[in-house]
Amino acid sequence: MFCIRHTCNRYHIFSHVLRRSYTRSGLQDERTKKVIEEIKQLEYQLQADIKKKENVFEKIGDEEIAAIYKELSAPIPTKPKISSDFLEKLSLRFLDTRSQQLPSNKVQQLLPSGSNTTNDITEQLTEQKASSSLSQNYTIKDFESLIYANSIAKRPAEAKKALELMQKYNIAPNVRSFNHLIDAYANANDLKHVISTFKKLKECGLKPDIYTYGSIIKAFVVNQRIDDAIVVFEKMKDHSIIPSQPIFANIISGCLKSGKVDKAWEIFDSMRLSYHQPDEVSYTLMLHACAKRGEVERALNLFEEMANYQLYPTDVTFNVLINACAKRADYYSEAFNLLEQMQEHYGFQPDKITFNTLLTACARKKDLAQARHILNTMWKDAEKKGTDSLLAPDSQTFTNLFWCYASYQPIKTSNTNAKETSKSTELVTKENLLPVELPRKRSNVIKEVRQLFKFATSSNIEMTTALLNAYLTAHISQKQTKACIDIYTKTFEKYNVQKDGFTFSQMLEYCYKNKDGELGWKVWEDYQTFLESRHQALDVSVDAGQGDVMEEKAKEAKREICAIQEGWTDEQQQKLSISMANMLARTNDIKNSLSIIATETRRVSKLDPPNLKDLMPVYNKCIQLEDDEARRELIRLCTRDKKRIGSLKYKRVNT
Repeated sequence: MFCIRHTCNRYHIFSHVLRRSYTRSGLQDERTKKVIEEIKQLEYQLQADIKKKENVFEKIGDEEIAAIYKELSAPIPTKPKISSDFLEKLSLRFLDTRSQQLPSNKVQQLLPSGSNTTNDITEQLTEQKASSSLSQNYTIKDFESLIYANSIAKRPAEAKKALELMQKYNIAPNVRSFNHLIDAYANANDLKHVISTFKKLKECGLKPDIYTYGSIIKAFVVNQRIDDAIVVFEKMKDHSIIPSQPIFANIISGCLKSGKVDKAWEIFDSMRLSYHQPDEVSYTLMLHACAKRGEVERALNLFEEMANYQLYPTDVTFNVLINACAKRADYYSEAFNLLEQMQEHYGFQPDKITFNTLLTACARKKDLAQARHILNTMWKDAEKKGTDSLLAPDSQTFTNLFWCYASYQPIKTSNTNAKETSKSTELVTKENLLPVELPRKRSNVIKEVRQLFKFATSSNIEMTTALLNAYLTAHISQKQTKACIDIYTKTFEKYNVQKDGFTFSQMLEYCYKNKDGELGWKVWEDYQTFLESRHQALDVSVDAGQGDVMEEKAKEAKREICAIQEGWTDEQQQKLSISMANMLARTNDIKNSLSIIATETRRVSKLDPPNLKDLMPVYNKCIQLEDDEARRELIRLCTRDKKRIGSLKYKRVNT
């Protein structure tokens, strides 16, 4: 040991002398530097040898190693928020609404003389339980946990009882207790009690926090009161409370459900510019906003932006993005490229929603061959996995498939092309419903549609209004006159399915093409009856004695959503009136045609009058019948097309 240290010291002194001598003489060339580096390495090696000999570690046995390994590899026990015996310890079991039966021997023992019912026993037991629990000491955290448990279980009545019981224990509720109760009412979709609890919180002198506002916003969004949710959202920011990402996502989701796409973009831009970096949920919602308006380029830019921020897309993200591409026929191939990317690069398996969305793309592209291939894939998966299949066709599948047949135009092809087509569209199923070749006649198209409809009814597929509308449209587009009338008059009634605005729109289009004025009047009368029934069912007016503004707003929001889904908004009613007027014009009924236009214009004053371009069949019929008075009346009722104002520099002036 002494020799090693002595040698090390000698090397250290020698290297120091060398450094000084060479530095003074200024002769540090490459060779000198190399020598100094070798000396340094020898110093490091000698010091390492010294440390090894000085630090002699004790040898650890195998048992000690095993014990250490066991301790390090033992799983860390997770402590649940609410213990299994929490309610028993708290002695608040009487808050449980489930009926509990006592053994008969205990009932007889507890039954007082002169009593023949068990109701008195239940009341006595409840009083005993409550009085005995009053003698115990509980903290505010115990009650918070109880209210939180009832909030998750959507039992606001029990949560309210627990909050009221805190007064008996002389415990003042805090903001967290009220937040759990507000969330319980929000989960139960009870907006009225959400607002009353919020008022009670302020009456107690408590200041609402971010969780309070978040629960209130959630309640407003669930009740389709997005305007009120935005008011609370702005008030939250006025109180210097920064909204969290889930609150932003909740507001954006409510805006999209209410059709306020521009407002959704405004809130999204505000979030990423001033508050938070958007997460996967926020980006997926905005992709859905792009899909609503067919803004595919914007959706693809958002998807690329997600990748730049290293956000991992989910299967829902891909479904929404594929839906955006399916809205546009020019992005048809991109939708299937996303399907391939979803499977190969990210490992997501397409589900029923994915294939249903691709069927809508096939309908817009008029690609029946690809639609049949998708159906074949879904059928094979259903046959292979049975009830465990995630691709079994549903009502939406057949709805989109019928739209594919409605857009398909059969073209007679040569035998060579028919063989090539048959290979790509071969359907191998147990049912063997469809032929191998694509249909080349309208009659063959309708034959396949009817076979698929028969299969759907026998497979207990739910008959919806959208499905029957698509089935009707397929017959209209393939010019099946008698079948269209039978579907409209009999099929809807047979399956107890209600017609909606889209049904009447398709039938008026059919009557226009076939100049069937008699059927057109019947469809129009049915449409007016339908509107009257919807207005009565969704009447917004409230009795004067009640003065319930919340109920009025709730009905108004529900009415707007139903109108959009069922096709009877003010804009859609105006389009139907234009279709009826054009249909009457083709049957030379100019007088009633103008009457319908005038009535519709007076009914909705907030909308612009119909455009003359949309009523050209009526205008042409006025010219054809040489009815100049009717032509002038039509021009007065309509809005003329705005002419492009060019440069006045080269404008010709007539003198």
